[in-house]
Amino acid sequence: MVNSLILFVTTIVTIVTIVTISPTVSGFGTAVSFLNSKGHTGTCITSGGRRRSSSSTSLFGIRCEDKTYQLEEMEDKDTCTTEVLLRADRNIQFGDTDGPIPADVIGKWEVDEGTDNYRMAIRRKFVTGQDNTDMGEFTFEVEKLYVGEMTMVGESVAITGKIMAKDEFNPAIEREVGYFNMIDGTDDRISYAERAEKLTS
Repeated sequence: MVNSLILFVTTIVTIVTIVTISPTVSGFGTAVSFLNSKGHTGTCITSGGRRRSSSSTSLFGIRCEDKTYQLEEMEDKDTCTTEVLLRADRNIQFGDTDGPIPADVIGKWEVDEGTDNYRMAIRRKFVTGQDNTDMGEFTFEVEKLYVGEMTMVGESVAITGKIMAKDEFNPAIEREVGYFNMIDGTDDRISYAERAEKLTS
């Protein structure tokens, strides 16, 4: 009887211990936090709340780095396209755009290891108004988070997903504001450059 009671108590203690030390898996962390003012290497939050340096280049899914894309953003009835280069250090280099021209823009991208889940954060600064007027000149920033998935279309990388932004009245809430597509245009860009060089040589 005593031995049975000891065994029962030991089993209960073991179960309680397992429940107590089991880690709680947190939800998806926002990737906007890894943007910094200089646009250099920062820290991002991956799924499950794990942190790792955004300078890591370890990818086991589709390789999307060091490629030039046409980023198409669709919000309501507005559409704009911007050329972006996803650098291996997780920074983004921006090219021509047919949308509003920002005074400054920085961006970072991230992919969870072993997956094709893609995240990108872009912060644009705009200057509007004019000096020597009642309104004067002022600046404002627009920060957006792009969450999507990478696929292969033939030999090219394609990324599609949704655009998220902080709610104007409650910054703690992120709301869906549109959709985006990214098409790998690296080969086309190289062929254009080669043809242009032949024409000018």
